[in-house]
Amino acid sequence: MTPGQLQTALTDAIHLARQVDLRQCEQEEAPRLLQESVPALRNAVLAGAQALGAVRAHYEEGEDPPGFVGDTRRQRIADLAFMARLDLGERLERLGAMTASEAPWNIIATCGSARRRLFKCAAAVERALCAHEGLTPRLEGLLTQELERSLKVRQAYVLFRRGLLTRAEPTAPWLAPVLRRAAVCFSELTGREIYEDLRIEDRTELRRLQAAVLDWLRGQDGHDAVSGRRLWQDIAVFAELLTQVNLRPELREHDQALLGSLLLSLELDPSLSAERLAELARPLLGVDDLLDDCIENPTAVERAEWRETLERLATGLLGEHGAVPPLEEEALAAPR
Repeated sequence: MTPGQLQTALTDAIHLARQVDLRQCEQEEAPRLLQESVPALRNAVLAGAQALGAVRAHYEEGEDPPGFVGDTRRQRIADLAFMARLDLGERLERLGAMTASEAPWNIIATCGSARRRLFKCAAAVERALCAHEGLTPRLEGLLTQELERSLKVRQAYVLFRRGLLTRAEPTAPWLAPVLRRAAVCFSELTGREIYEDLRIEDRTELRRLQAAVLDWLRGQDGHDAVSGRRLWQDIAVFAELLTQVNLRPELREHDQALLGSLLLSLELDPSLSAERLAELARPLLGVDDLLDDCIENPTAVERAEWRETLERLATGLLGEHGAVPPLEEEALAAPR
């Protein structure tokens, strides 16, 4: 295979992986995930592993005569491909070991981790290949784009939940104002550019509730207080369900890394101000109500409370799925 064909093989594997939309899988039960999503992703990861094997074979130096100095750049690409292929082999084993007894979210998290690992492996090897061959990389930025989209979705959900004005059920005199505000929040959310990145289930329920709120405000049932309170309860449940966006694998990895960084900063820098800490933690808005309060009112929170909140969240993430070490070119290039 030519270098261009090797690059195409890597990008084809990524294309297969991107066709597995894990957001559409979030309401599926374990058996269906194991029948459809997991095999589809395994095929993509397998294609990536095969492409990496081809890269290694192309750039691997053969037996050299004594005193011969080989092209270290070619060998480095071969080393990268070798380590990346080993990594994907481990991911394939994990995907193949899952059973119907697994919690659906654990399956989705494992799939998401494997897909992101494929992206990282392919991007690292493609970057080295392109630098050596003078080709234009195609895969750089894929992971960043995916994470940025999910961060924007979470931010949109934060603004929606915050815009509802109250987390408590409103009394009868406040039903109309609160539901009017909810109608505005629905309209703002559906009008955001990120709307199409919301889960289909969320969009469906959002539209249903939006129509119900407008019907109530128009007096379709005479502004009945009982139906109004029931409608508000449905909205409150929906707003709470939106926090499940935090279970997206790319957000879990991002949040885990940022929480660890914040805790390290607290430990190493006693002079770190609450305002600066809140600024650094702002991408975590929407992860946890207590953390949101810390971020929004940093000077009202003691340093010990900051640490306790961050440690609680970091422990929760580590306890459920464990840390996923970053895949850097330097790590891939380690001697085999």
